[in-house]
Parts: sequence; structure tokens; C-alpha cells
Amino acid sequence: MTETTVRTSRLTLLGFLGVLVLAWFCYRPALSGAFQLDDIPNLRGLAQVEDVRTASDFVLAGARGPTGRPLALLTFALQADQFESGPGAFLRVNVMIHLINAVLLAWCLYQLTLLMAVERDRALLVATSAAGLWLLLPVLATSSLLVVQRMTTLSALFSLLGLGGYLAIRRSIGQTPHKSLGAMTMVLAVSTLLAACAKESGFLLPVLVLVIEATVLPQPDSIEQRDWRVWKLAVLVLPSVAVFAYLASHLFYPDWMQARRDFDGWERALTEAQILWVYVQNAVIGLPGKLGIYQTEYPISRSLFEFKTFIAVSAWLALMIAAIVWRRRRPLFAFAVLWYLAGHVIESTTLSLELYFEHRNYLPMIGPVYALCAYLLLRSGQALRFGVATFSLLFFLNAYLLYDFASIWGKPSVASRYWALKYPESSRAATNLATYQLVEEGPQSALRTIRQYTAAHPEFAYIGIQELNISCLFGLESDREQIMAELDRGLPGVVFTYSAGTMLSQLFTTTTKTDCGQITPTTVERLAIRLLQNARYIDDPLYNQFHHKLLAGIARFQGDQAVTLENLKKAISYRPSSELNMMMVTTLAGAGDFSGADNYINNAMLKKPMNPLKALAWQRDLDGLRAYTRELEEYMLRDQADEAAQGLETDVE
Repeated sequence: MTETTVRTSRLTLLGFLGVLVLAWFCYRPALSGAFQLDDIPNLRGLAQVEDVRTASDFVLAGARGPTGRPLALLTFALQADQFESGPGAFLRVNVMIHLINAVLLAWCLYQLTLLMAVERDRALLVATSAAGLWLLLPVLATSSLLVVQRMTTLSALFSLLGLGGYLAIRRSIGQTPHKSLGAMTMVLAVSTLLAACAKESGFLLPVLVLVIEATVLPQPDSIEQRDWRVWKLAVLVLPSVAVFAYLASHLFYPDWMQARRDFDGWERALTEAQILWVYVQNAVIGLPGKLGIYQTEYPISRSLFEFKTFIAVSAWLALMIAAIVWRRRRPLFAFAVLWYLAGHVIESTTLSLELYFEHRNYLPMIGPVYALCAYLLLRSGQALRFGVATFSLLFFLNAYLLYDFASIWGKPSVASRYWALKYPESSRAATNLATYQLVEEGPQSALRTIRQYTAAHPEFAYIGIQELNISCLFGLESDREQIMAELDRGLPGVVFTYSAGTMLSQLFTTTTKTDCGQITPTTVERLAIRLLQNARYIDDPLYNQFHHKLLAGIARFQGDQAVTLENLKKAISYRPSSELNMMMVTTLAGAGDFSGADNYINNAMLKKPMNPLKALAWQRDLDGLRAYTRELEEYMLRDQADEAAQGLETDVE
């Protein structure tokens, strides 16, 4: 390297350091934000974390995805003492992970650009520019600002570590070819496993590496073509085929799933074809008013031949075919298209997930951003000057828009009004606004917002349960009979949401602690039964589990052991859980049926989850319940012996 090259590289690295500082400055206003959406439901267990045992309980209790996402939960457990103080500390860690990912991305792209036979100083410029632009994209902001989406960014961290390690070994493959193949295999296997233990999208790492190998990288000269093809087949192609086969198996939903979501796998894939274009649009111009978590529901595409659907699908198919055909003639174009589509293949195709979330773009946006930066900056003369000017415009525009979005996010009360105004059709925006009105303006304002929204959107009539809860908590003289009548009419036709069950559970808790007049636990039971008559709820296994667990809790409160046990058995038949094990064993033991409790524990031991981490937690919880029942039995026997002894003393006297 010449002295000029060294000086240029140092200036580039100094500039990238400045970009990291700028990104922190842009995100900083959001650090005063609030927990949102699934943050509290996923993290409330942190309140019980006090030591290593309770921390491991929290980590192993993960219920999201097939892995349970233990690595992501571990990072949350390490911050358990900060949970009660609000999201600030969690947001700071999230933003730091985003900054670390930008550094890892720059390292990966530097390795990749060198493998494309670009000079070191120019490769460093392209890599840091692409990483810096990606770092500041507003469309990626919710990946860091939704606390629980640390799962996404942490999974990306391990994926980028694996990708960087793979590319570094790939660069030296000519020295020890077969050892390098072994090392590349090991790096991909370990990093894929770690990434998947943070979030299942980590399983896409082999798919993304396959995209790189199929587009921008030539075959290594030091390895025979046959050996290289066999290695690619075993390490990259077969895992990719497994991912696609898994997704294909979810193309057709069971009836209860289709009733719950109102679409099947095919219809979701068609709808996502349009949404992928929306993501691209929001990446190009990330206006705060178009971004965020309170989006209006997208209309479902029922047929390929609907006009917008046909255009969207045709455009993606044309781009994908062109990318495959021209992958060697136009490698950057092919890389951009195929990486973006591959990165979305798990969350934006057939799996029964909600339709729109911007954090799904976290890794997929790397492909288009890198291709754009390489196209603009790997030029010379007038074209390079134009490329630098274009990049600079995009860079500072995104920095400004990111700061603007973060400033809104960091003022939760103001943001609740902004989002409710921008997305008047969103039930989440309406309930979020009502939450802040309840604290700042009083219950009447919150109730007014709820009534106005449910009147305009009867399919969300379940929000009236929260109206009952608020009137009970604040002792308001509202027309509860009218609210009950509206719920009785509306619940059989409302959309599916687990929030309805959560609201019923909250109302039950309120009725046990507050005098709510005619609203009693029996009222909650009546509403729960009415909701289960809804066709969207009636066959859903997870909701039925919740329903019978709620009815068991009501029956136990009312002292009806037989009904409690009956509902617990039904809940367990839908889906066993450690919580239901605890409820069943404590109910049996509390009634003195220690033999029944012991038999239940023995049977539950045979029904361990397949996931080894979850099986470990399951075993430990059951061991704890067995120790509890034995201790309770010994206590009751001692108590009975003491009573008998006192009786004998009385007889002697």
C-alpha cells in the first residue's frame, strides 16, 4: 500500500467513525420513548428475575418461535434490574447493537468488495459508505426502537459475524483450500445456530451466502469445480432447500388459522408482494408520516389477477428472472434483487404472521444499499463526482428523516396523538392514545376515544371490555348495562386478537379487587363464553387454552374445585404449559389430593417439549412442583397430628 492509499484509508475510517457518532445523535431523541406493542407481554417476566435461577427461568421460558429465542432473552435478563425504570436502558443497548452491526457490516462489505477485485482504498470507501447509509435508514428505526426487536438485531449481529468470517476465510482459500472449506462450513454452522437462537430469521444465513456466491463472487481457482459444487450443494443449497420446503409446507393453513387471519398462505404471499414494494418506497424516502408501528391494515389479495397484485407479482418475477439470467453480466443488480427477496423469504411469504412490520427489512435492505453505493462509487471521472453527490444527498436526507422520526418516537404522549391522527383506522393507535389520555386527561377522555372508535369500527367492539375495566377502576357511573349489551352483540363478530383475551383477564382481576356493581367474575365468564362463539376464535388452540385457563381462574376464585379442574384439563388438552402445570398441581395439592398431584407430575414428565432448552425448564419446573407438594403434604400431616394431640389432651382433661 502506498502512503497515499494509507492516508485515504485513514480518512475513510475517520469519516465512518463520524457516521457512527451521527447515528447515535440521530437516535438519541428516541431514548426517552416508551415500551410498545409486544414489549411488555414479552418482558414482564423480568420483574421476577432476582438471581441466576430466576434469570434462567426467564431465558428458558421463551415461547416465540421453535427455538424460544434464548440468546435474545439472555440479553434482556442481564438488564432485569432496569426493567422497572422504563425502556431507556434497553433502548440504549438496542442502539449500540445497531451501531455494532454497522461496523460488522462494513467489515463484511469490505471483504466482499476485495473479493470482487477492487482496490483496498476504494473497497473501504464503498463498504463504509454502504454501512453508513444502511445505518441511517429510517425504515430500519423500529428494529432498534421496539425494545423486543432486539431479537431481530441480535440475530443480524450473529449473521454478520458469520458472514464476515466466511468472507475472510474465502479470501485466503487459495492457501489451504480444503481446510478453508472446513472452516467456512464451521463458521456458517455455528453462526447460523447462534443467529437462530436470537430469532428464526437467522436460518437464512446459508441462503444469503448462496446469493453472494451466485452473483458477485467467482468460483475459487484453487478448488476443483466438482469439489466446489459438492460443497455448495451440501452447505448452501440443501439448507436453502430446507427453508423453502418448510415455507411451502405452510402454504395451506388449517381452517382455524385461516379463520383467525382471514387469509391463507397463498393470499398472504400475494399480499406481501405489494408490501415489499411499499418497503422499497419507504426505504427510498423514509418520511416519518409513512413509517411506524401503527399502520392501517392492508387489504388482502384474494387473487393473482387483481390489478395491483398482478402488477406487483409480475414486477418481482421479472426482476427475479432478470437477476438470475444476468447474475454474471449484471452482478450488482442481481445481488440487490436476490438478497432483498431472500432476506424476506421467511417473514414475508407464507408463514401466518401479521402482514406489515418495517423491522423485517433489517438484513434485506443491505443488498440494495450496497449495490447502489458500489454502482455510484466504483466509477471514475464525472460519473464518480455525480455518484458522490447523489450518495451525499441520500445520506444527509436519511439522517435528517431519521432524527425527525426519533424525535417523534421519544415523546410518547405527543406520538400517540400524531399516530392516531395519521392512522385513524388503526385500533392500536386508538388504544395507545386512550392509554395516554387516561393518565393525562382522565378516564372520560379515554372512554370518549374508545367509544368513538368502536362506534366507527364495530369489528373492534372487543375494546369495549377495556371500557368496562376503566369504568370499574375509576368508579365511573357509566351505563355498564348498555356496554354489556353492545359487547353481547358485537363479540361474536369481532376480528381475532389475543388482546381481547388479555382485556378479559384484566377485567377479571379488577372485579376481584374492586366493587364494580353488577360487573362480577361471573360477568367476565359470560363475556368469555360469548367471545368463544366467534367463528374466528372457536377453534384456535392457543385461544382455547387461554379461555379455559381464564375460566379455571374464575372457578377457583369462586371456590368451585370441580369446575376448576375440568377447565384446567381442557386447557392442557389444547396446549400444555408450565403455568398450567403449576395451576393443576397447586389446585390438587391445595385440596389435599396429593396422590393426584403426584400422578399428574409423573404424566407431565413424559410430555417434555422437543426443544432441549425448553425440556430442561419443563423438568426443573416439575421438580419444583413435586418438592412443593411434598412439603405441603408434610405440613398438613404435622398439622393434623398436632390437632389430634390437642384432642387427646382435651379428652384426658
